[in-house]
Amino acid sequence: MSWAGLASNQCITYNNLKNAVDTGVFEKAEAAVPPGSQIITRAAAEQYVVINPITSKAMNQLPVKSDLTPSTGAFKFNISDNGTNSAGACALFLDPATIAWCNTPTPVNGTVFYADYRFTTIFPMSSYSGPFLHYKTYGSTGNGFRARFDLGTSTINSNPVAC
Repeated sequence: MSWAGLASNQCITYNNLKNAVDTGVFEKAEAAVPPGSQIITRAAAEQYVVINPITSKAMNQLPVKSDLTPSTGAFKFNISDNGTNSAGACALFLDPATIAWCNTPTPVNGTVFYADYRFTTIFPMSSYSGPFLHYKTYGSTGNGFRARFDLGTSTINSNPVAC
């Protein structure tokens, strides 16, 4: 059944949730929603789509359609797997699976990148070999930007430059 075909008080299957992502109701978090007719838990819903926390349910309880609302203020980016110098940053590979999140659609000096859309864990950069990284809006076709980062805090500490 499609997401649109669900009543507001019905439980949600993986197929329903996948349809909601495919039709633009929700943005996919990190992993793709697996197919299946199994009913999802709160934990699964919050893992696969960018939604506001379902505080009325425990993590192992079954939410209904009306429990899920899109989260606002979380923006998804592809970010390079390593760092380099300023001149080489735009050539760094942007793996589609390397996802970082921030609270603005246009990162600037001072923007922090996180590993999750709830902004609970900073994006891990401490092992990168150089401070200049390449990033772009997730799913965009442009070349993105390069910027110097504080690798310990995952914070941009220079003005981004278009690649």
